[in-house]
Amino acid sequence: MGYNSRKITTDWTRQLCHFIKTLRYEDIPPAVVERAKMNIMQTIGVSLCGAELKQIKDAIDLAKEISPGSEGTATLWADGKKVSWEAAAFAAGTMGDMLDWEDCSVTGHPSAGVIPTAVIAAEVLKKSGKDLLTAVVAGYEVYQRVALAGDTNIVGFNIFACLPVLMKLLDLSEEQMNQAFGIGAACSIIPANVHEITMSDSLNYLYGYRAENTTTMIKTALNGICGLEDVFDEPTGYLLQMAYQEPDWLTKELGETFMMMNMILIKHWPANVFVQTYAELAARLVTKYRFNPDDIAEIIVRPSIAFRNWYTDVGYESATQAQLSLPYGTACAMYHPEPGAIWYQPETMKDPKIIALLNKVKADGFVEMGGMKIIKDMIDGKHPEKFMIVHMKDGTEYVESAFTHPGHPNYMLTRDAFKDRFRLETKHILSPEKIEGAIDCICNLEKYEDASVLPAFLY
Repeated sequence: MGYNSRKITTDWTRQLCHFIKTLRYEDIPPAVVERAKMNIMQTIGVSLCGAELKQIKDAIDLAKEISPGSEGTATLWADGKKVSWEAAAFAAGTMGDMLDWEDCSVTGHPSAGVIPTAVIAAEVLKKSGKDLLTAVVAGYEVYQRVALAGDTNIVGFNIFACLPVLMKLLDLSEEQMNQAFGIGAACSIIPANVHEITMSDSLNYLYGYRAENTTTMIKTALNGICGLEDVFDEPTGYLLQMAYQEPDWLTKELGETFMMMNMILIKHWPANVFVQTYAELAARLVTKYRFNPDDIAEIIVRPSIAFRNWYTDVGYESATQAQLSLPYGTACAMYHPEPGAIWYQPETMKDPKIIALLNKVKADGFVEMGGMKIIKDMIDGKHPEKFMIVHMKDGTEYVESAFTHPGHPNYMLTRDAFKDRFRLETKHILSPEKIEGAIDCICNLEKYEDASVLPAFLY
């Protein structure tokens, strides 16, 4: 026996490859197809909305700079210029997470990887709408399983949101898929979680890097690289490094239960998942009772989330910092109950009125859960009811409560609600004609023989 002898006792990687290869549009339940369409609509909408921020303008400029030649094959969202496939993927992936408004799961934010990758690849490859939708479903299902099997690595997991999409749309063989998974695992980042300390907006760019890099990974696999097979089965490789918790998740009910239906939470507000219900309550209160937030004496939150109680006396220095602040989300939802990029403009994050109000948000107890379990409990419907009590300076009291916000798997938005959300998200970026054109195209994707028509509506 040689030094490199391996004993593989499972075939999880090959099962995932077989699933991707054999999945057909006709195999996907209509409700899952509909959810895929709505996830596409939501992700594109919030991506375009983020184009109002300097960070995304910079990402778009960088995409133009790194794209070779004068004309590419992929459309830059919110801009219209044709650039290289990789450059467009970088920009769209970054846009997908900029407002922290796309989705959430027990495992992170798959939409920021799945949707930009699928829409751009379908454009470049001239794939049909059915092809695009099938690839989207494959991306969500594989991502969820890889991520659930391992320990937390939210951004790194997005490699496995992008790879299955490209595998499907490029029609890789199962052997090539196996190698591509190996390349992805070798390049998956270990979770340093530096953004939790620095609150840097570089976090958003990491999603762009994943979308850009996986395009090259797939091309490498197509060029015949070998020797990286069975990466999820290798006992000393990715399995060990990512501290796998339940590896059986890799293939559990694969092709039978579609996890995107019960594990994907659509965010109703541009904020961290733990801020969602509190922002919802704040917006409901100010809209329902029409009080002036300037006249608030105190806001009581019962219970709160301890590790999202970010207070400041001087304002927030980054969008990431503000997105992870429950007091900021509460105050911003009261002054700006119509959400959008305005929440994270520098002048908003340092607005004296918002800063004064967020410091009036007080916790009455905390949700005592830790790690990713808190998200799992949230999605499973085990979170406690949240209350927000507003005490006005004149003694008036207003109360609102909710278990969760619209977009939760148990409280999913209707198609009409998704459409209205898209209109709100894109009204400062697209013309009314393009907004309605994009909505119609997404809702009828299965009718298009060439899905490359969609990007024409996105600038």
